[in-house]
Amino acid sequence: MNFLKAEQPQLFKDHAYNEIKTAIIQHEIEPGSMLNERSLSESLGISRTPLKLALQQLELEGWITSVPRKGIFIKTITRSDVEDIFQLRKANEVLVIELLIPLLDDEAIAKIEELDEQLSGKKEDHVQFVYCDSSFHLFLAELSQNLRLYQLIENLTDHFNWYRFASLKAGKSLDEIHYEHTLIIEGLKARNVRRTTDAVLNHIDKAYATLMVNFKE
Repeated sequence: MNFLKAEQPQLFKDHAYNEIKTAIIQHEIEPGSMLNERSLSESLGISRTPLKLALQQLELEGWITSVPRKGIFIKTITRSDVEDIFQLRKANEVLVIELLIPLLDDEAIAKIEELDEQLSGKKEDHVQFVYCDSSFHLFLAELSQNLRLYQLIENLTDHFNWYRFASLKAGKSLDEIHYEHTLIIEGLKARNVRRTTDAVLNHIDKAYATLMVNFKE
């Protein structure tokens, strides 16, 4: 596995944290895998001290777990975890739509359509597609003008993406996801809260269904 090497000492811990978390989210390191500190230290080009600090932060956030006398392991994706995240995502994205529609103007609609166009151009790159999709949803949250709601959705996004990469590996169609976004945009352009929230919930429910059909715990 190839990691970028940090160039500034003060960034070593943050660099290690970001690199390892990204590798976990993108399933470059599979759930349940054991981490080797010496190998990580060499790959990242850092000493064990900032690496340990990065691993401590990852464990606090629920990405890894330390097992006494056995080692450090990537957490597995459990059915309960997936259900919790999807429930939170649905509740909060519905609130986003309710808050943003009264605030929508033509400039915001144009930006939303621009983000959707960027998404349509990433179908050959699953990694970029997922991150563009996240940008689309985070921009909607930003338009709600509720900072705490935006921060909550932002914090959920990493775990949501972890599951979504698993969903894409299970065969989720990118064309289908793009079409679901089109329905959301049509609801936004009509300034119709019910139509848009129905489209958002359908989008999330389909992602959940696809993941659960192929779920192996």
